Amino acid sequence: MASFLDSPTSRRFLYRLIVGVLAGCGLAAAGSAQALPTLRVMQWNIFNGRGSDDVCNPDRTANIIVAQNPDVVSLNEVKAFAGECSWTFDMSQHLQSLLQSKTGRTWYRKYIQIGSKAGNALLSRYPLSSSSSTLLSNDRGVAQVTISVNGANVNLFSTHVDYDNAAWRTAQIKEAIQWIGSFAAPRIVMGDFNTVPGTTDYSLMATPYQDSWVAAKSAGTATAYNTSGATHGGSRFDYVFYSRVVAVSLQSVNVPDTRVNGVFASDHDPVVAVFALNGATPLRTPTGLRMIR
Repeated sequence: MASFLDSPTSRRFLYRLIVGVLAGCGLAAAGSAQALPTLRVMQWNIFNGRGSDDVCNPDRTANIIVAQNPDVVSLNEVKAFAGECSWTFDMSQHLQSLLQSKTGRTWYRKYIQIGSKAGNALLSRYPLSSSSSTLLSNDRGVAQVTISVNGANVNLFSTHVDYDNAAWRTAQIKEAIQWIGSFAAPRIVMGDFNTVPGTTDYSLMATPYQDSWVAAKSAGTATAYNTSGATHGGSRFDYVFYSRVVAVSLQSVNVPDTRVNGVFASDHDPVVAVFALNGATPLRTPTGLRMIR
C-alpha cells in the first residue's frame, strides 16, 4: 500500500505544515552559520606573584588569569628557584599546574630563565607546534611559541626589556625585533617594554607592528577600568603588538581591574586582546531551531 509520504506533493505539504506550526510557536529553522575562530591573548607582568599587599600569592595570580579566560598568556618577571616568592620552585611551572587544576584543561608552557633574574613565560591552551627562545644583551630574553588554531599558524612572543638603562633598552628592542622577524607572520609580540608611546623605543616596535591599544581605541573597541589604558602607575608600559597582515584582525582590547578587596595582584595591570584569525577554517554552528523575535 502506498504511503501518504511517497508523494512529493504530500511531502511538500507536510513540510509547510510543520514550518507553519513552528512559526506559530515562535520558532524557525536555523541554517548553519560560520564564524572565524578567535584568539584571546593576555600580557601581564606578574611581579613574580607579589601583590600590592606585599604578599606572595601565586594562587591569586592564577585566579586572575582564569578570570580573563585567555588562550595564550604572556608573563613577565617570572622566577625559578630564586626570589622570595619562588625560592624553592619554578613559578612558571607552578602557575601552569594551577591553571590546569582550575580550568580542567591541559596548558602548555615555554619559559626562558635568565640566570637568577626574572624570566618570561608563555602559557597556552593550544598545543605547541614548536617553541624556542633567545637571549638578549644585558640579561634579557624572548620566549616564542607557535600554535595552530583551526589550521592557522600563529607565532607568539613574550619579552621584557630594561627599565633603568635607556641604551640597553634600545639595544634589546632592536635585537628582539631582528630575531622575532625570522618567524613567519602573523606574529603577536607581547611584553613589558618599559617605555611609553611617543618615544623612540616605542616607535621601534610600533613601526613594524601595530599597537593593539591604539588600533582598538581608533575602532572604539578599547576598554580599561582606569579609562587611560595605563598598565603601571600612570604609564602604559605593557603592550600587545601584532603583524600588519590580513591573517589577523583585532576585535577588542581591555585593561581589566585585578583588584580583590582593594588589593592588586601585581604592580602592573594586564592587557587582554582578542583577534579574529582570518586564515583559519571557519567554525560552524549546528543547524537547529531558533526563536523568532
